[in-house]
Amino acid sequence: MWEDHGLVFPSERGTPTEPTNLSRSFARLRETGVRLHDLRHTVVSLLMELRVPPHVVQAIARHADVKITLKVYAHANLDAMREALGKLDGRLS
Repeated sequence: MWEDHGLVFPSERGTPTEPTNLSRSFARLRETGVRLHDLRHTVVSLLMELRVPPHVVQAIARHADVKITLKVYAHANLDAMREALGKLDGRLS
C-alpha cells in the first residue's frame, strides 16, 4: 500500500528510504556510468527548461549567486534561443 510522504527518494511503498538501500540503488546506477553530479545537472537543466525562475533554481542548486546558475545553464534553453532568433529572420532581409 502506497504512503505518500512527498519524498524525493521514497521506498517502493512511498515511505522514507533506508540510507543503505539508497546507497545500494545508487551503486547500481553508478555502474552504468551515471554520476551524482550528472543527476544534479539534469535536474537544474530541466528546471530551467520549465522556466522556473532563476532565483528559485539557484536556491535549489545552492549556487552562491544566480549569475552562476544563468552562466552554467544558459545552454539549457537553446531551442528557445533559436526560436527567438528565428523571429528576426523576416525582419532583417
